[in-house]
Amino acid sequence: MTPGVAGALALAAVLTLGACGTTYIDSDVSVPDTAVDATTTTLPAVDPDAPLPELLAEIEALMVDLDERIIDQRGESARLERLEDVWRAAERQIRANDPDDVFNFAQAIDLARSGVERRRPADASKGYKIIADVIADYLDLS
Repeated sequence: MTPGVAGALALAAVLTLGACGTTYIDSDVSVPDTAVDATTTTLPAVDPDAPLPELLAEIEALMVDLDERIIDQRGESARLERLEDVWRAAERQIRANDPDDVFNFAQAIDLARSGVERRRPADASKGYKIIADVIADYLDLS
């Protein structure tokens, strides 16, 4: 191999690898763990009259790592069950105050449901992204 070809190959390798993004972990960010786990047998009942921001915060916490739980097969069914319970309470309040906003929330919950039931972590991930935006927008308007 001539020195020019070897240099060109080395340059191509450097440029190709240099195009890869840098991954970093922000140790200041933590994901809160909810009470739902595969080993949990009983959960406290959902208070249907709990303040809506509390219910929405729990929904977001239940969905934040649902995609990873589907992949790892660890407690995703129990988490979905709790999500459904909390959503019923939150939906009632949203429907009473802002019925036009129910669809956006329901879309995210439906994606979480299909993620678990069909073993599609991408659906759960998309559902989380939607719910995070919808909750932020909804609470900003309230």
